Amino acid sequence: MFSGSATCEDVMQCFFNLNDLEISLYTSIVNQGPQRLVTLAKKVKKDKTTVYRAMQKLVSCGLCFKGTKTIKRGGYYHIYGAVEPELIKRKLKDCMDQWNANMKRALKDFDDRFMGES
Repeated sequence: MFSGSATCEDVMQCFFNLNDLEISLYTSIVNQGPQRLVTLAKKVKKDKTTVYRAMQKLVSCGLCFKGTKTIKRGGYYHIYGAVEPELIKRKLKDCMDQWNANMKRALKDFDDRFMGES
């Protein structure tokens, strides 16, 4: 059972099903701007494939986006940016409001099933 104060990391882990690495990557991009996968992997001291999977999850959750940059000599690379924290905060608030409403309905159902007079 949960006791104590929740942090913003706790809320993000709960509602977006994120792990510590994913939160660390999102935080890095928010604080330092869009970055290449190689740069992110060096910062968190993880293999590029591990960081790639984490970034794919952040993109699929709507917390980050992936862009493509062209290299003048030919070729391209991907860069990852973060969705504005204010938009994420609103999304989290909506999720919490919906969760709260669902829990109230569940408690009413509990009352109806177990507390009602027989």
